[in-house]
Amino acid sequence: MQVELTCDSRGRVVGSIAHNGAHATVTSCNATGALGDLQQAVEDALSGGLGECFWPEGGGDYRWLFRREQGIMRVVILWSIGTVTGWEHRFWAECPIGEFSEQMHAAIGSAAASTVRD
Repeated sequence: MQVELTCDSRGRVVGSIAHNGAHATVTSCNATGALGDLQQAVEDALSGGLGECFWPEGGGDYRWLFRREQGIMRVVILWSIGTVTGWEHRFWAECPIGEFSEQMHAAIGSAAASTVRD
């Protein structure tokens, strides 16, 4: 799995995630809050088996879902513009836990460091 998170000077975060041909771009208008929530969701999934967080955006919300089963982490990203439309699938993948942990921690750490500099 490849994960890249970047922050801009306006306080936004843009995430790119790809695995075996699946790809999604995820954004939030609140970089600091989104990165903190994502970090907590990753830690919850690694330690307890389940993790989730929401990234608010101007037109709706992204929802990150993580589920650990044995040595595999399942990653799902959904998008919603409201309760009437429900959640739309944007990304789904499974990868080894070690790969997931390494990629997510590196991406979050890099993006968090860039919010401090900006």
